[in-house]
Amino acid sequence: MAYRDNKHISVMNDYWKIKGLDQYTWGEDMVRAAFEGTSVGDVNFGEVGRTFRKEAIQKGIMNMNIFPYVIWEMQDQVNDCKAGILLSNDDNSVHAWDEAVAFYTGSKLLGTGVNPSSPGILQYALADKRCKNFRTCADGFEGGAAVNQHIWQLFARGRDAVREAGGLTGSDLLNKCDIAEDSMDKIAALSLIPFIQGTLRYLYNTRSYASSKEAGELWAFATPILPFVHKVDPAAAEKLYRRAWKLDYTTDSYTAVKEALESTYNSLGVGMGVGLVTCADVGEMYNEGQEVVIPGCSDSSGGKDKFPTWGIALLSIFAFSVVVVVMLITVMYCKERAGNPVFQPLIEITNPLHYVQQRHLRENSAKKGMADIVDLDGKV
Repeated sequence: MAYRDNKHISVMNDYWKIKGLDQYTWGEDMVRAAFEGTSVGDVNFGEVGRTFRKEAIQKGIMNMNIFPYVIWEMQDQVNDCKAGILLSNDDNSVHAWDEAVAFYTGSKLLGTGVNPSSPGILQYALADKRCKNFRTCADGFEGGAAVNQHIWQLFARGRDAVREAGGLTGSDLLNKCDIAEDSMDKIAALSLIPFIQGTLRYLYNTRSYASSKEAGELWAFATPILPFVHKVDPAAAEKLYRRAWKLDYTTDSYTAVKEALESTYNSLGVGMGVGLVTCADVGEMYNEGQEVVIPGCSDSSGGKDKFPTWGIALLSIFAFSVVVVVMLITVMYCKERAGNPVFQPLIEITNPLHYVQQRHLRENSAKKGMADIVDLDGKV
């Protein structure tokens, strides 16, 4: 599978093509325009200020260029796995998968285990930084980001799967490759969480006034998540796009943009990664006084966990139908007990004389009473 055909990168490519950018070079084009002070899409970097451009360059390199490259390196390893050429790289290491880890963490050595010893840089460092704002670190405000621990475990899971695939063939080989692909999908989805946290932070900071720096930060954090938000809800994505790219802070309120974004959480991602982004994982933002300034959302109120309107309508129709059926059965039962059944036996319908005779006998029996009714032995 080629870089442009990866299912995650395809979501990005398709979205930026809709927005008038080059389908395959949009990440490079954004950073280049920020360097040169030119226009890209709806942003004119010659008019937004140098601080905006600085944020766009520094964070754009990672968020719009390195982030998709991490995904590609995992896809590269999945490709090698399915082709059965795991050792075609430089040595016996899981070369492409290792590169994905390196581009996620940066140049610092992180150590081993669930809790690496170094904070790293790049996306790894971003997650650790944002978790302190949103109390999503492993221990609340302390320690590394919980999402990094989850991603680190998935990196290890994918690594082990492709190592174990060496020498296998057929379905045994593909099963191991599928584990690596599953890990890729989940890592890509979980990687959105720090970007979402950054977006929420600067949505809040630009709610009443947007400095060049804060507007640039919002642009840099909203841009990598926009394609995935659009995949779930184009209207929600457009609200965020207007604010981050068109610098329109009046058409949609801060609350409207925030709630629209939150409604997409549970459906963000691609493949096996869908459903991993939750309100709980994003958390709620605290200020330096440890007070909540951005309340969190409820997973039961947004995304795919929300019961659809058509589902509620069908459920209501079903409940009404059950009530009607129960009422009809009750009426039929009461008429049957009273000797006036709703449906007469077939013989009574096809033989009217028999029906008249049987009705006459029933009426006479009722008049005589139980004392005149005897069994074959002559007993009452």
